[in-house]
Amino acid sequence: MSARALHRAGAVGGRVAHASSTHALTAGESAWLAVVPGAIVLLALVLLVGPPLGHALFPPPADAGFWPFYVADEAIRPEPVEHARYLLALLGPLIVAGGAAALAGRQLGDRLNRVLGAGGRVLLAAFVLVCVAYQETHVYSAAVTEEPAAAKHVYFTPATLAMAVALGLLAAWTLTRRELSARAARLLRETPRTRAIAIAIAAAYVLLWLSSAFNTDATLTTVNVNISENVPFWTDEAFSILDGHAPLVDFHAQYGHLWAYVAAGALWLFGATFATYALTMLAGTAAALAAVFATLRRVAGGAPAALALFLPFVATSFFMERGPLADRYGPAGLFSLFPMRYAGPFLLLWLVARRTARTTSAPPIPLFAVAGLVAINNVEFGVPALGATFAALLADRRRWSRRGLARLVGAALAGLACAVVIVALLTLAVAGSLPHLGMLETFPRIYAIDGFGLLPMPPLGLHLVVYVTFAAALVLAVVRALSRDGDGDGVLTSTLAWSGVFGLGAGAYFAGRSHPEVLVDLFSAWALALSLLAVVVVRAIQLRPVRRPRLVELLVLAGLGAAACSIAQIPTPWSQLARLEQTPYPSKRVEMTRTIGMLTRRGEAVAMVMPDGHRIAYELGLDDVTPYANLGSMMTRPQWSEMLVALRRARGRTIIVPRTDLHPQQARFLVRAGYRPFFHEPQLIALSAR
Repeated sequence: MSARALHRAGAVGGRVAHASSTHALTAGESAWLAVVPGAIVLLALVLLVGPPLGHALFPPPADAGFWPFYVADEAIRPEPVEHARYLLALLGPLIVAGGAAALAGRQLGDRLNRVLGAGGRVLLAAFVLVCVAYQETHVYSAAVTEEPAAAKHVYFTPATLAMAVALGLLAAWTLTRRELSARAARLLRETPRTRAIAIAIAAAYVLLWLSSAFNTDATLTTVNVNISENVPFWTDEAFSILDGHAPLVDFHAQYGHLWAYVAAGALWLFGATFATYALTMLAGTAAALAAVFATLRRVAGGAPAALALFLPFVATSFFMERGPLADRYGPAGLFSLFPMRYAGPFLLLWLVARRTARTTSAPPIPLFAVAGLVAINNVEFGVPALGATFAALLADRRRWSRRGLARLVGAALAGLACAVVIVALLTLAVAGSLPHLGMLETFPRIYAIDGFGLLPMPPLGLHLVVYVTFAAALVLAVVRALSRDGDGDGVLTSTLAWSGVFGLGAGAYFAGRSHPEVLVDLFSAWALALSLLAVVVVRAIQLRPVRRPRLVELLVLAGLGAAACSIAQIPTPWSQLARLEQTPYPSKRVEMTRTIGMLTRRGEAVAMVMPDGHRIAYELGLDDVTPYANLGSMMTRPQWSEMLVALRRARGRTIIVPRTDLHPQQARFLVRAGYRPFFHEPQLIALSAR
């Protein structure tokens, strides 16, 4: 062999070394190569840019007028740096996706590609495992947990994690066996019979879970105290309408600006009882879950396969925050979460999947009109759902042109305009006034900007696993959109994009108030993302010549296994019947209604600064002018001044406040405003203008 030939072959030390083969990187390979450098860049941004950006974007708020006792109790905690750092964290999946787009198609040695890709997978898996383990060691202060002493908050016990790993390994082993996976595929194939059975099982399953959330006025006296304390905040949003006022007009809804109109309509038609209210809310939750089931059916390829994903999804969505099992506190009974926050977004998810499957060319103006209504209803989850809808439609490669993007933006703006017109017509019909859209930012400003009740985020924990799941869904959607040789399933790509963007946006809710129980509010979005990732994992393993699951794929299957373990929390019918048959205690609301009826006259304008104030006013024929649900929603002096202005405008003279809830600072404020107590009793104080 000549010297030139040896040189070309890469001879080293007299031995011929074969030249390393290279190939053009796929979008998926490029994404794994971008994980580690992307994480380093993101960490640098979060640590170095976060503080100055936070102080620039969120300067110390001017005096928001919080009551001094809240300040003394350290309940006011603005978090400008943490807000900015979370905003920067949202760039994480975009950095990785951008790196994937930049590297795709470039030549790289096979060995180097394998080493770097494996390194990214191992580091990501190690990070997830460290975060999961951290929940076993982190101790929350008593101020955070609101418990008597500092405590841990473990979502998944070691036994649960062990079972989750076992379920994940079992699923992976089944997928590696062609005969077993083929048999499972035959069992999950949809036929008219299996579709009907799957839908029936899903319906019965949802009914069981929702049974734990049904209550009547009688059972509210015995229900879990965490539920009963929250009920007046939701119900008075609806009763304010029956009482002659309206959200977005002269009432500040804290949770659902538009759901209040739905609930008020049901109360007016079927009776103003809590049973009617609960059934209305549960019907909304059931419709949201039906939308998710329909979406999973499109993604998974049939109702039986969708059922396999739906069962753990529902169980994790309704993960119990506090027990006991028979009388729990969790998202199923927390109507401010289901349906007020989640129903609209999940309806949008189904509409996105439906539109993508039809590949229609009609402008998506109606879809964005619905998205606009969802955003107006609840800003915290609705705006992320709006952004997720835009991202899901953008995942369609046909829109990747200047003209396609312009049409999409135009449709979005037209749809939002339609939503505003619909809301304007609604408020005109109900209250005779155009909506004041500035009221949408009342509580987001009080909480997120001014810092009421915010809590610091732990450095590690399950919340970062949730973040990584959402980020993975979004990056995978981008990779699939970039890959011309993908599986062609546009519905899966669009729903992955929707899930990632929605989860990351809704995650700001926990980033602000980083309470361990608030993280559970994101579990439904997390379980959705896990379900979609599991579909991708199953298909990827089945398509390989050698069906060997990768480490991150095992993590996804184990995550779905953890979600499946939550099925053990399902309510039993007999426990719920026993709960509903308990002997009720005397209702404080009934006692207060009787007392207030003796202090007022029908048709009188009063300010009922108390839980159930608008409901009591409706039952007594009074006009409660309080523009908030109760004094628990009135953290600032300007809010109390707003209430006094409304009372004077209505020519009312009487203010009624719960004696045990009225702080001396608030009592002095009312006295200085010209109001004097004229009635005292253990439960109530009534004041009248001089």
